[in-house]
Amino acid sequence: MADPRNELADIIVPAAPAMAAPAGHSLLLWPAVGLVGVACVMLLAWLWHRRRPARALRAIAAAAAQQQDTPPALAARLDAWARAGFRLVRVDAASCPSGLDPVVWYDWVNTLEQVRFAPPQPDGFAVVMRLCERARSWRRHA
Repeated sequence: MADPRNELADIIVPAAPAMAAPAGHSLLLWPAVGLVGVACVMLLAWLWHRRRPARALRAIAAAAAQQQDTPPALAARLDAWARAGFRLVRVDAASCPSGLDPVVWYDWVNTLEQVRFAPPQPDGFAVVMRLCERARSWRRHA
């Protein structure tokens, strides 16, 4: 005769369900999520790096608005911004970067040199702010 404990064991203590991966989940999901995360971080770093010249120009304009430094020092920072943005060895009125109006460039460089090297003017901060506004319109070229 059969042992009742063995015969009734499946009714009293059911067998454990088989462990299978749920539908839709895969081992490739986590590496894909990781790659998307890395791509997002790289995109944010690229955008931050791309906007660096605009942030520097905004900082110069803000310093001029708050009169935090002298106009010649701000003009020197603006000169450095133009050299870096247009990849110039020297900001010169005669050598206009491509894509810019040569007359506007000539006036801008002469005004910058005047603020930088001439005796201090009473409206020096306003002139630097105007130079920054003009340079802001060149954002696509710098």
